[in-house]
Amino acid sequence: MQDERSTMQKMEDFSQAFSEFLRRPKTIFDMKDRFRLLVLLIAVIAVLEFIIYRIKNG
Repeated sequence: MQDERSTMQKMEDFSQAFSEFLRRPKTIFDMKDRFRLLVLLIAVIAVLEFIIYRIKNG
């Protein structure tokens, strides 16, 4: 039972460390790419909302 708990704890620690690694930008280019992705995502959401608005209000 103790071995199973330590394995689960190791997996949780690994997943937490990996997610922190992915969140942290490595270079200035990562910052630019993430900013572009954010702008693109916001633009896509705005366009979809506009299309839905136009369809509903004919």
